[in-house]
Amino acid sequence: MVPIHPLNAHHAMVMYDRLRSMTLTGTVVELQWTNPHVFLLVNGTINEGDQQAIWRLETSSPTNLMRLGGWSATALKPGDRVSIAINPLREGHEKSARLTKVTLLDTGQELGTAYLDLDLQRPR
Repeated sequence: MVPIHPLNAHHAMVMYDRLRSMTLTGTVVELQWTNPHVFLLVNGTINEGDQQAIWRLETSSPTNLMRLGGWSATALKPGDRVSIAINPLREGHEKSARLTKVTLLDTGQELGTAYLDLDLQRPR
């Protein structure tokens, strides 16, 4: 008999289309400061006039985000008004995307991610 052990899977960001960038505008619902990836829930829209929806945005690990500066478990709070650069899913219509940059609309503060920096360095 072979013992079964749970696998700790870590996925790549291949499900997101890094060549398509969109801007999501809305308000923070929740910042999930967890390993291996931080998630941000935002109630917002892509196009003015669209009905608002909850988007689930994925980004790097807490350690990587803290290293970039400005990020912390309390950097974004429920109700914060934000404009967010995202890469949408390659397929499907789920409200899910890869977060590349957050701008706090009330202060102008910008929070970048390692993904934005990596994409700028990759040849196209």
